[in-house]
Amino acid sequence: MKGLERMQKKLVSIIAVTIVLGSMVLSACQPPGPTPEEQLAMAKARKDSVKQANAKNCMKYLSFGNEYYKNRSYEDALRNYNKLFPIECVDEKLAPFVYVYIANSHRELGNLDSALYYYDEGLAVLPSDKSLRESKIFVLNKMDNLEGVMTEKALLLHYDSTNIDLASELLDMYFTNGMYEESQHMASWILTKDNENRNALNFLRESKIALGEDILDVLKQRYDDDTSNIASARDYAAELLDRGESAIAMTVLENALTNAPEDIRILKVLSDVYSEAGQANKLIKTLKKLIEQEPKVDAHYYDLTQAYVKAESFKSALTWAEEAINRDNTSGQAYANRAKVYEAIANKCMGGVPDFSDKLVFAMALEDYQKALKLGYRKVTSKIEFLEQARVPQKGDWFFNKDDYVDSQGNASTKKECYNWVKRNIKAPKN
Repeated sequence: MKGLERMQKKLVSIIAVTIVLGSMVLSACQPPGPTPEEQLAMAKARKDSVKQANAKNCMKYLSFGNEYYKNRSYEDALRNYNKLFPIECVDEKLAPFVYVYIANSHRELGNLDSALYYYDEGLAVLPSDKSLRESKIFVLNKMDNLEGVMTEKALLLHYDSTNIDLASELLDMYFTNGMYEESQHMASWILTKDNENRNALNFLRESKIALGEDILDVLKQRYDDDTSNIASARDYAAELLDRGESAIAMTVLENALTNAPEDIRILKVLSDVYSEAGQANKLIKTLKKLIEQEPKVDAHYYDLTQAYVKAESFKSALTWAEEAINRDNTSGQAYANRAKVYEAIANKCMGGVPDFSDKLVFAMALEDYQKALKLGYRKVTSKIEFLEQARVPQKGDWFFNKDDYVDSQGNASTKKECYNWVKRNIKAPKN
């Protein structure tokens, strides 16, 4: 019995080995299956064959569908469009039209979920198609799906990365809906494309504040990354000035001016900074540059005149004041500007109590203020009242000083050495 069992077991082992070896031989003889690439090629060939066989039907159903769509017969349009898929008509060329028309037809029929389905089908084939994406956004808006709208706009921007207007829309949506981190990133992205975009910078500032961060750090980093970037320099300096850091702002602006010596905005801000800091010489130099850049702006001439007054360079102040009048002798402000120069000269030269020479110079200022008022510049009214009451020669002054100061032509000139460069006269009253 034991011998018989051993023989049976041995026979089973031989059979098993024979089966395995036979399988190996058979498998070695079979050709290998198609590769994934070959399978795709075969599938495409099959589709092309089906499409070619149905070419006439493809054109027929597409034509009918388009005609029904144009006539707003959306159910009939869908019936024809749907016939295109079983016969493999919808390839890469037709996809941009078929999917959007099918989806739009569902949209017009109020089938918004179906419309979204076909927009997504189309976008799976054509992810960068603007018409499909914008149509989907329109439907999402109708469904009040704000999150979906923002997602699709972000994808639309991904495929149209130069569209700053779209980025700005998305930025506004992020901020309005309290998505401050997203709005911060979007604002920063816009600024990489357009570093002078004020809207993006404002949103960046507000997003930082909302997140409890300091915008100054951002502006400083932007500036430090590229100190030659004029827009970054202006933004950083503006924030520094808002915080009273005028000394640092001045350095930043001066450095920016070396890179852009004709930048009007930097020159204007610097002129304000120098004026507040009392740096008359730098202010004068800056204002002259402004006049070179904007020679028709009267305000620059007035500012330069008063800068020279602050520097007590009265001759230069008077020269620029007269230049402003020569430019426009119908400007009341121009005469008021020169009046301030004469008033400053008299205040500088007089002692504790004005003598007759001082009063003559104050009278020159009064004449200019009166001329300014006559030309409609009403801001000088209080100046006129003050000078008439306390500074110009009164009737008694003329009586006692007439012989010494008034020439045969009736003109009164100053005698004080402090005014020896002033060439202007005052007409003496006849009585």
